[in-house]
Amino acid sequence: MILLGVLLIVAEVYLIPGFNVVGILGALIMFAAVAMAFMQAGVVGGVIAMLSASALTGGSLWWMWKSGAWDRFVLSSNLKTDERLIAREGEHRARYLGKQGEAITPLRPTGVAEIDGERIEVVTEGDFISAGSRIKVVAMDRRKFFVRLITD
Repeated sequence: MILLGVLLIVAEVYLIPGFNVVGILGALIMFAAVAMAFMQAGVVGGVIAMLSASALTGGSLWWMWKSGAWDRFVLSSNLKTDERLIAREGEHRARYLGKQGEAITPLRPTGVAEIDGERIEVVTEGDFISAGSRIKVVAMDRRKFFVRLITD
């Protein structure tokens, strides 16, 4: 039963990757085999079964690691975003700092403003600003532009 469990785990890696039912079934069969060994052969037989199951499983995992089969479990592509793209986007967004525009919607505290002919979402510093008011971009934080009412 221990050998059958190990074979099912190896089959999971090589033949049926990603489904997990066969591998879980193999692990459950191995646990059942060790439990049966403890019940039928006593403590010594159970310990021998547990050590043999551990050795077979460890050897199989080492063999899969060395043969490259383990690479099927690991995503090899990099999911990080391009740092240059982030820097360019930050520069593009920074062009709004210090610019003046007009509140298109009431800003309470979030709303839409038009700055340099583009509509962007802005946030006030906490004050209500009515639609049509002149505003100035005073700060930027990630995806937010903070604006202040221009008083003449």
